[in-house]
Amino acid sequence: MRKIILLLSITLLLVSCKEEKQKKTETIYSTSIDVLQKEVPPKNTQTKVEHQSQETVSNFTPDKNRDDSQYNDLKTLEFLLKDDKGRNLCLYHNIWKQPNIDFENHEVFKDWSTETKISKWVKQELDGLSVIWNYMNGAILIMETESSNWSTKRGIKVGDSISKAYEIYAPDADIYELDEEKQGFIKIKDNENNLYILKQYDERIYIYIANLIDEEIMNMKLHHNDGIITKIEVYFSN
Repeated sequence: MRKIILLLSITLLLVSCKEEKQKKTETIYSTSIDVLQKEVPPKNTQTKVEHQSQETVSNFTPDKNRDDSQYNDLKTLEFLLKDDKGRNLCLYHNIWKQPNIDFENHEVFKDWSTETKISKWVKQELDGLSVIWNYMNGAILIMETESSNWSTKRGIKVGDSISKAYEIYAPDADIYELDEEKQGFIKIKDNENNLYILKQYDERIYIYIANLIDEEIMNMKLHHNDGIITKIEVYFSN
């Protein structure tokens, strides 16, 4: 008899526990459903979604207003070509901000675009100047001209004498000349406040300096034939 009573007690206890557990489960489930139906998404979630949306748009839309003021230092501004139409094209600067340019008139130079973002360099001809730039941020990367329409920051252009260029650029440079006997360059002038390094070849003057922001080299080559400048190149390199 005692065994039967004990067995019934245990059974009743188990049933009671099971019912209580079921009630708790139903309460939790009901509460969760109610929250999902009534609760407004947290602000930080909305912000995150908006941010993702903006990021997606930015992956396909060029930043035409990118701030390039960090590249307004004296050294970077030496690597500039300008014309009489008010266009001043400098390495790393945002070409989208320049006047008198038909930006639709360009061709793709290199394209690494994917389904999720645009990544490409484009090339454009501007009155005798070939310029390659980053489509998404407008950064000017490579320029080349054989036209006298364009001049350097210091006024040197195609058609000028290479001796004139040397005289204008030498004062602010560390200067190296080619030593044929040693088959290398030797420094002939050391300038503590140099803006760039100048190397003199038989067929060109090569001017360059490091850009510490992007850890790249800014370059300018003044090619000449019989002492007259025939081509100017401005470009970056690793």
